[in-house]
Amino acid sequence: MIAACRALSERLDGLGLIVFFKMGAMAKQPTRFLALLRGINVGGKNLIAKDDLRGCFEEAGFTSVRTYIQSGNILFRSVEVNVKELTTVIEAGLSDRFSYRARAVVLSYRKYKSAVESAPDDWGNDEEQKHNALFTFDGVMPKSVLAQLPPSKTSIEKVTIAPGVIFWSVSKKQLGKTMMMKLSKSPVYQQVTVRNHNTVFKLRELFEVM
Repeated sequence: MIAACRALSERLDGLGLIVFFKMGAMAKQPTRFLALLRGINVGGKNLIAKDDLRGCFEEAGFTSVRTYIQSGNILFRSVEVNVKELTTVIEAGLSDRFSYRARAVVLSYRKYKSAVESAPDDWGNDEEQKHNALFTFDGVMPKSVLAQLPPSKTSIEKVTIAPGVIFWSVSKKQLGKTMMMKLSKSPVYQQVTVRNHNTVFKLRELFEVM
C-alpha cells in the first residue's frame, strides 16, 4: 500500500497534479481572523461574558477561538475566508444569542497586520498622548467618517487615514478640546469601533502566535 501511494504521488508529481492537490489542501486550512465587536460591555449595556462569547463562536464552527479583554475582541480560525459571509454569520449569531443588534469588523491576519503597519511611527509611542484606532465597518470609508466631523485641530491632534482605519493621537492635556471628543455624540460614531493603542498592539501579538 505504501509503495502504491508513493508511486501514485510520483505519477501525479510528474503530471504536475500533485501541486494542484497540495494547493487545494492548503486552501482548506483554517485562516486566522479577528472580529472587533462594537458596543458590548460598555456603560452597563450588552453585557457578555468572555466565556459566553467564545462559546458562541465555537458553536458557529470556528476554531482556535480566543478573546482578549472585555471590549469585544475575538481571534479565531475559519475555513470560510469570505469576510462578508463571516461578518453575516457572526452578527446574526450574536444578535440571536444575546438579544442585541450585533455589529462586527472582521479582519484577516494579513489585513490587520497591514492596517497596523500603516500607523504613523509615533502612534502609540508617546506616553503623554492618547492614541486610538477607529476601525470602520465594511463599506464605510475612513474619509467619509472624517467628512461628517468638525475639522481636526492640527495644532493639538494628529489624524492619519489608512485602509479601513483612522489613527488618532492627541496630548492627554488637550483631550477635551479635540474634534474626536465630539465623535461619540455624532451619528457617524455608529460606523466605527474604537480601540486604544495597547489593545491594537496586543491583538497583533496574539495574532502572531495563533
